Amino acid sequence: MLNPKSGFRPDDPLRALGIRAAAPAAPDPALLQRIDRLEAQLAKRDWLLECRAQGPLPAGRAVPRLERPEPEAFFRDFWTTLRPVVLTGLVDHWPAMRRWSLDHFRGLGNPEIEVQWGRDADPDYEANSPAHKRRMGWQAWLDLLAGDPTTNDFYVTANNGSVNREALGALWEEIGPIPGYLEKNRMGDGFFWMGPRGTITPWHHDLTQNFLLQLRGRKKVTLASPAETPRMQNHRHCFSRFGGRVDFTGIADPPATTEVVLGPGEILFIPVGWWHHVEGLDQTIGMSFTNFVWPNDFVGFYRSNRDL
Repeated sequence: MLNPKSGFRPDDPLRALGIRAAAPAAPDPALLQRIDRLEAQLAKRDWLLECRAQGPLPAGRAVPRLERPEPEAFFRDFWTTLRPVVLTGLVDHWPAMRRWSLDHFRGLGNPEIEVQWGRDADPDYEANSPAHKRRMGWQAWLDLLAGDPTTNDFYVTANNGSVNREALGALWEEIGPIPGYLEKNRMGDGFFWMGPRGTITPWHHDLTQNFLLQLRGRKKVTLASPAETPRMQNHRHCFSRFGGRVDFTGIADPPATTEVVLGPGEILFIPVGWWHHVEGLDQTIGMSFTNFVWPNDFVGFYRSNRDL
């Protein structure tokens, strides 16, 4: 029989068993001070971003278009200020502008290429892109596109660049230089994109300055400034929970966006950190470039390649 003097209470079983829960440790004042300082630093960052959001390209304002600007003017007005711009007339002389089509591509033989495959079954297909790589013959790929499907299930993207640069090397002989803008360097000399109508590259930002060039078909690019990052639901690395969505109806605090439709021969400059969502309005063939004549390494001090 329990001793009534033991202090047993039916609502305190741990005490009845002689177990004493450890008293909660007092908060570490130094840790609390660090947390408070971190909150203040983040609030200051968000304030600066909010100020920046009022800056060079408010929501809905058209992205400017320039015909053959001098590299020095582009560098001064857009590269250094991180402002998007559409450049025209810089690649009109490229053989690719005249030749690239499904029929022309038939003449490349049947090298094995790499594609992104099975994307529709995975809501995070872009973040999980290594799992969606698939090898197939070039002619089989062209047969798929010849049927003119509307789908996001398969796409040749920059994520397949290491294989396709070698497999489709003959295509690089049909693209020319853009003097004063691009050069051959360790960042490569262009990535090949090709896919059906309906392809979606979901919301993300790049870690470099980027040229996105259309050679066939049209793409709609929706842009959001880096200043909108606190509203972009950036949950992992450079990706957004918005994913493939461009309609933010029902979101309490949606990001401010602007749109541009990119046609053949047009180049969109996407500055580092700018959020973008890309939709193929037609069957598309394009390239992207990061091999600028100006330093373009923004990765060396990047520390957020993980869950956030």
